Amino acid sequence: MESATSTRERPVPALVVALLAALFLVACPPAQEEPAEDPDAVEPSIGDERALNALIADYMVAMNSGDADGVVASYAADAVRMPPNALPISGRESIRRNLEQAFETAQLNVQMQVKETVASGELAYVQGTFLLTVTPKDGSPATESEGNWVRLMRREPDGKWLVAYSLWNFQS
Repeated sequence: MESATSTRERPVPALVVALLAALFLVACPPAQEEPAEDPDAVEPSIGDERALNALIADYMVAMNSGDADGVVASYAADAVRMPPNALPISGRESIRRNLEQAFETAQLNVQMQVKETVASGELAYVQGTFLLTVTPKDGSPATESEGNWVRLMRREPDGKWLVAYSLWNFQS
């Protein structure tokens, strides 16, 4: 015989266990998941901005030296150059031929000022103003023009930034 003070173990009904589990789940908020990083939303590094601006500086040096190969080195193989009031020039070799023709007839001096550099993921743009002096090789007087420019840049698989699209206009 059992005494009145002893406890008897009773099986806990499954329904009570399920209710307690449900109460626990409702009372505890779910853990907050960290949002996945968007690779395109990554802030550009200072190194990207420097590399993009250095590409513009190298371009300017090559233009002022009449170095078509140096200018073309800043362009992607499938780049498009969009001069004002002219058809687009597509591809590195077409751009090279166009520059060689220009360098045969004139000495160019371009002073470019960067106004803004923005990079996001694998694309960037750099824009600014320029002053262009064209001195014809036939002895004609030099002319000066001012304008605006923009370069759409693309990071290549090797990490190097190159010009994908280049366009500019002249101020009236």
